[in-house]
Amino acid sequence: MQWYSIPALLFFFLAPMSLAQTVYTWTDQNGVVHFSDVPNSENVKEIQLPDHERPAPPPQFDKPEEVDPPKPDVKKASDSTKPLELSILSPRHDQALRSNAGMITIHGDLNRKLNIGEQLQLVMDGKKYGAPTHTALWELRNIDRGTHTFIIQAYKDGKVIASSSSITVHLQRATVK
Repeated sequence: MQWYSIPALLFFFLAPMSLAQTVYTWTDQNGVVHFSDVPNSENVKEIQLPDHERPAPPPQFDKPEEVDPPKPDVKKASDSTKPLELSILSPRHDQALRSNAGMITIHGDLNRKLNIGEQLQLVMDGKKYGAPTHTALWELRNIDRGTHTFIIQAYKDGKVIASSSSITVHLQRATVK
């Protein structure tokens, strides 16, 4: 007998057992529930299973509830047409900061999301700092000690469309002698 014919013979003889339509169930003295196709105790309950060849009945669904259609969000629709307003949340105007590493973190705030084509630019001491970005957060490193001014400007198509108020920050940093 070939080795590959053994699984075929096992399937041929065991398949009818798996198609049994009657299942027996009982609970033993330890409270464990058992299921079998052969009754094994006196306190057995018989469960009739449906015919395995009969197609399943179609699913039953409850009647769907009537739902009001969503109303358009007027606020979101008008946000993109609002004029952009910018402000600097931190640091505060005229604040003294101590950082021997020369670090300053600028947090800006916008009254709406940027539209396509709009970008933010940080201006430090009258000069653009870094590349334009879409987030109102800048982490500046190795800034010289002294007094610095900051403004956030918004650009679209190379033109300034909004600007924050200017703030002045005093960076204190140890000097090396």
